[in-house]
Amino acid sequence: MGIQHVKDVTLIRHAYVRPNYRGRGIGRALLEYLTKLVDSPVLIGMWKAATWAVRFYENNGFVLVQEEEKTRLLTTYWSIPERQIEESVVLADAGWRTRS
Repeated sequence: MGIQHVKDVTLIRHAYVRPNYRGRGIGRALLEYLTKLVDSPVLIGMWKAATWAVRFYENNGFVLVQEEEKTRLLTTYWSIPERQIEESVVLADAGWRTRS
């Protein structure tokens, strides 16, 4: 799991836990550690088909943004093709939600 500062936000990038280590709190611990390192809002973009990952972030305080906002965020903070935008979601932390 890593972070990337882009403009006025921080992106959580490439967050993976090996399948045989899932459910042990490793992902949660990494997420908590990284979010304590930053003072900007945190956004996470991912494939919407990764429902297990969406659920993980929702269980850790992140909220899915609405479709229109998702597209704006993906084109502002990521460089991805249109097809990937269509198949992705964005989750935001409380820092983003209070700012918006």
